[in-house]
Amino acid sequence: MTSARIPKNHRTLAITAVAGVLAGAVAVLSPAHATQEAASCKPQHVKVFPGDGLTHVRYGEVDFEVTVCPKEDAAGWDTNATAATNNTGTSAGYLLKSASLKTLAAGENNNNRNATYMGSFVLKDCVPYVEWPCTRTYKVEVGFALLADKKSGKVRVVYGGPVESTMPRGLALYRTP
Repeated sequence: MTSARIPKNHRTLAITAVAGVLAGAVAVLSPAHATQEAASCKPQHVKVFPGDGLTHVRYGEVDFEVTVCPKEDAAGWDTNATAATNNTGTSAGYLLKSASLKTLAAGENNNNRNATYMGSFVLKDCVPYVEWPCTRTYKVEVGFALLADKKSGKVRVVYGGPVESTMPRGLALYRTP
C-alpha cells in the first residue's frame, strides 16, 4: 500500500477547509436548534369570567396568558393579561379594566419547571352603555400555578388559594365560559 504525501502547505489548507466546513455546519445547526426550542414554547391561557351569581350571565373575559417554555427557566416565561367587557357587561354597567399578571415564585425539580402567578383586574360599576361615571371599583385577584414537564412538554394548570375579591354579593367569578 502506498501513501501519498501531502505537502505541508497543502495540509494546512486542508485542515483550514475542514475546520471551515465544521464551523459552517455548527452555524447551520444552531439556528435550527434554537428554532426547535422556541417551537416547544406554547402559550397557556387561564381565563376567568366575572358575572351574575344567580343567572350565570358573564360580563366579560379576563385572559391571563403565559408563554410556557419547558426547557427554559420558569422565571423567564413571558406573561400578558387582558380584560374585555362584553355587550352584556356594558348593558349592565360593568366595565373590566387594568388586568395584570405577576410572577410570585418560580422553580424546578428533576421532572418539571413551575411558576406561581397572581392575576388581578378591576371591575367598575358604571352607568350602563355610557361607562361613565363609575360609582364603585372592585379589585379581584386570582392565584394559579403552571407546571411544565421537562421531558414531554405537557403543561398543567393548578388553581390554588382563594380568590380574593371585593366584589359585592350577587357577583361571581367563573372559570369556564
